[in-house]
Amino acid sequence: MDLTFLHDDELEQIVLGSMLTDKKCALDGVSLLEIDDFFVANRGNREVFRAMKQLDLADNAIDAANVTSQLKQNKVYDEIGGFDFLAELIDSVTIYQNFDQYVKKLQEFKLLRNLVEVCQKTIDNASEKSIESISDFLAVTEKKIDDITSKRSVSDFKSAREVAKIVGNLIQRSKSGIDGIETGFSDLDRQMGGLGNGQLIVVAARPGMGKSMLALNICYNIAKRTNRTIAYFSLEMSNEELMRRLFAVASGITQRKINFGFLSPQDKVLLKDAENEISKTNLYFEESTAITIDDIVVKCRKLKEQREDLALIVVDHIGIIQEGAHKFNSDQEKIAYFSRTLKALALELNIPIIIVAHINRGAEKKENRIPELSELRGSGQIENDCDKALLLYRQGYYRRQGIDVKEKRGFGDASLNQGNPIGENDDEKQETNFQEDDNRGEKMDIIVAKNRQGATGKVWLLFFPAIGRFSTATDKQYDDSDFTTD
Repeated sequence: MDLTFLHDDELEQIVLGSMLTDKKCALDGVSLLEIDDFFVANRGNREVFRAMKQLDLADNAIDAANVTSQLKQNKVYDEIGGFDFLAELIDSVTIYQNFDQYVKKLQEFKLLRNLVEVCQKTIDNASEKSIESISDFLAVTEKKIDDITSKRSVSDFKSAREVAKIVGNLIQRSKSGIDGIETGFSDLDRQMGGLGNGQLIVVAARPGMGKSMLALNICYNIAKRTNRTIAYFSLEMSNEELMRRLFAVASGITQRKINFGFLSPQDKVLLKDAENEISKTNLYFEESTAITIDDIVVKCRKLKEQREDLALIVVDHIGIIQEGAHKFNSDQEKIAYFSRTLKALALELNIPIIIVAHINRGAEKKENRIPELSELRGSGQIENDCDKALLLYRQGYYRRQGIDVKEKRGFGDASLNQGNPIGENDDEKQETNFQEDDNRGEKMDIIVAKNRQGATGKVWLLFFPAIGRFSTATDKQYDDSDFTTD
């Protein structure tokens, strides 16, 4: 019986090519697939997968070099086409994001082949010999069909065996104590375990605290270290304004000097160096004060198709996304929908998404003014949807408003200047006015208020408001009483 129409040669090539070039695809593939998922006439595909299975059982990495060696050991390398055959498999891959769907499709082809074979044998048996008991004949046929259809994937459920195999391999082969993408701040990474794929991470604080700058610092750190693509949706600032802030972070020149042109020749050299460093990164900025949630989803999907190395998306901030064609009865309902949509997008693209959010005025009514997760502005749904929540707090911000807090010195030779009070509704860009050219740091508490994969707690970073740069404190700075708060 001809079953050639019940398979897809190109699909088999893409699956094998993905496994040859991507570690996660390889681990998923050997855990979820079997030899019979590849059409029997495609001997080369079956032999390559057999070699991958053998490598996995021996706890060896699945890559082109090891697969080549295993095929030669199996004495089939030349028979299936050797280097040219493997190269064709690798060239067939254009994107990895649909790998799970490709695996599922291969499995469905196999089930369909099995079903057709059972049906054909049933027809042959019914036509070639007499049936003594129709009831028994139907029962046997029904049992065979049930055995096949019971294996059909009717949802995204995975067995414990499948998940345990995948996770077990990842744990055994892990070379880092941080599972997710590292932010570049070691203390923060140790506390929250990095930024995990499919996770929604919220960075929240009162206006002016520095939350947008923390998100921008994280983006820049990841882009420099990994050279992967980062997407930043700026709903409040233009691309030019955002880039001026990034120039300050990269160069160490204060934002005030950059904005007003008070630059020495040495400053211009440093800024040119910063320009060159920023230009090497794969940061992508989208500025729009009228962007809708649907726009964000479409643009992210498109960028993922164009840049398969997309590592992180930042939405700054969720509270001012436009509702577009959707109609909501309240801001709470609107923010809840945005939160659910962005969480679903993170899972779909299998990357982390950071959303910047405001803490409501309730934090200002407390004596210590330390934010809490329940004070996220607009919706408790964000608290439910997010995997990690970082709440920011700085004593220095309140001291400059004349609020009675214990006086502490910043990182430098003199106390921080007591500038003009900053109004409650002022946004973060006014932060640079607190002291004209003060590039000294002050303590920023990062409260990890939610962490699905680890412990909650508090760490702190040095924040340089005039520059907009964050850094991990040294042991000496941790011990310095000037940075200790009660």
